[in-house]
Amino acid sequence: MKANALQVLTLAVIAVGCGTGRSALAPTDMAPLSAAEVIQRVRENSMNSATGLRIEADLSIRAPAFTGAVRAMISHRRGDSLYASLTASALRIEAGRLWATPDSFFFHDRIKKQLVYGPSTLMSQFVPGILFGPHVFEQLLGILVPDPDASWSLEYTAGQYVLTRTDGGLRYIVDADHWRVTLREVRGPNDAVVEALRYGEFSDTAGSRYPGRVVFQRSAEGVAVTAGYRMITLDPDDLDFTIRVPAAVPRVRAEELLDPQEQP
Repeated sequence: MKANALQVLTLAVIAVGCGTGRSALAPTDMAPLSAAEVIQRVRENSMNSATGLRIEADLSIRAPAFTGAVRAMISHRRGDSLYASLTASALRIEAGRLWATPDSFFFHDRIKKQLVYGPSTLMSQFVPGILFGPHVFEQLLGILVPDPDASWSLEYTAGQYVLTRTDGGLRYIVDADHWRVTLREVRGPNDAVVEALRYGEFSDTAGSRYPGRVVFQRSAEGVAVTAGYRMITLDPDDLDFTIRVPAAVPRVRAEELLDPQEQP
């Protein structure tokens, strides 16, 4: 049985990597940079000491099982719990609640009146994107920092540095004006884009630059999600991760809702 459409609600994102190598073409107003130097500048401009956040976002979703608009209220403590309330904009009713930890997730489907739970390894089948993974905090805020231990080729073009992993599996674009990652692509055989994550409409919030728009795509699966951030609050005093599921709601293991080939 396939996952419920409203479980396919939210974005997506990632952990990033980077490494060494020289730029093939450098901007005329600065000396050529190495990949390590580009990564260091990204790190310096992405540093954030906050431990918690709250984000309110409008999501426009196109997927095989669901197309529509959703309002998401997301709370997250760095390296710990994440909670999201998802409201179907057209119906103006809360469609679901998500509680996730680094190793498990619980999704209360208020439409089907069931609680789906399972290991975090299956979470991508229900909530693709930025609401899971080891670096959710950075993914949500768009403060991705490449891994300096990876091996990368580097090019400069039109005010942007392009980092491509030497095996061709990952590609990042860095804005050379603000030193922030604006695109991450996962690439498959024949250089086909498997997954893309784009950040845009950056603005200053609490003394740092954060995106106002995030686009997540998995073209082969027919999935595209655009998130417009309405509000970002760092270190709010009242973070609450209580999912509050009535005792009468049936509990269903995630494995029971997936075909065997969908399970990792």
